[in-house]
Amino acid sequence: MNHTMISRTTTDRGLDFLRTYGAIIGMIAVLAIVYFLKPAFLSPANVANVIRQSTILIILALGLTVVMSMRGVDLSIAQVADAAGLIAAMMIIQGYPIWAAFLVPVIFGLAVGTANAILMAYIGIPAIIGSLGMMFIVRSGELILTNGAEPQILFTLPRGVTKPFLFLGQGAVGPVATLILLALAVLAVIFVLMRYTPFARHAKAVGYNVRAAFLAGIDIRMVFGAGFVVAGILSAVAGVALVSRTGIAQPRGAEPYLLDAFAAVYLGTLASRRGETNVPGTVIGGLFITFLGNGLTILGLGAPYRFALNGAFILLAMAIGGLKRKN
Repeated sequence: MNHTMISRTTTDRGLDFLRTYGAIIGMIAVLAIVYFLKPAFLSPANVANVIRQSTILIILALGLTVVMSMRGVDLSIAQVADAAGLIAAMMIIQGYPIWAAFLVPVIFGLAVGTANAILMAYIGIPAIIGSLGMMFIVRSGELILTNGAEPQILFTLPRGVTKPFLFLGQGAVGPVATLILLALAVLAVIFVLMRYTPFARHAKAVGYNVRAAFLAGIDIRMVFGAGFVVAGILSAVAGVALVSRTGIAQPRGAEPYLLDAFAAVYLGTLASRRGETNVPGTVIGGLFITFLGNGLTILGLGAPYRFALNGAFILLAMAIGGLKRKN
């Protein structure tokens, strides 16, 4: 009898361990397989390059994390990033000051985020429908602005004109890339926002139970709407950083980041015992997605494999999250 009870306890502990850490172990195993096949995958130079590449995805995914922590969704983030990058590039090409090329796109992101907040939080449009509509509106604006998707190329301009702008995406402060410093600054702000502020407590309450949060006196509309504002601002920052890194802006250039951002957030839930969205987990998810994409490229596998794996990991994270919440 005691032996049976001990066996059951051991089995339960094993299942609990797998529910909590199994997917993370699986992610590590995937990267280990890539390393086994191509040892150059984890060379210092490649690791540094991947971390730098991951910064844009992480910034975008952190904004999505804020929205999804309240059971919302924002499908317009990649399109806002696209448009913000286009605005920045066009302003530089037309001779506007560099500070304006940084500031105006962020104001644009703030405006779109505020519009999303009004539509979803105050008018009551379902977030998936409202943000999808906003995505198409912004995309149409991009096409009109660029005369039908004409790319805005910066790297052909005189270096003296573009150097201050490109420094954000291509420069470094000492041994650390400027993009990494930007991502660390954004991470610090969002971590504090979602952990140590009244907004963090209110967002958590809204995410758990909207009705209970309302009865507790929380302005649920304002809190829910604020998530879209944060997502809009961070999307614009990510878009400007992307153009600064590549030196070119074109409509739909940031669209591949949308699925990656969702995958990063969902994978981040695996770092929570209850399967909840969380800032550190999103960073881990973003790094894994970027390392995975880099590894597949090194192995000679294209985007279809990456998209398939991203989708599989999203489904896996949702399934494991459901199991965690039931326990």
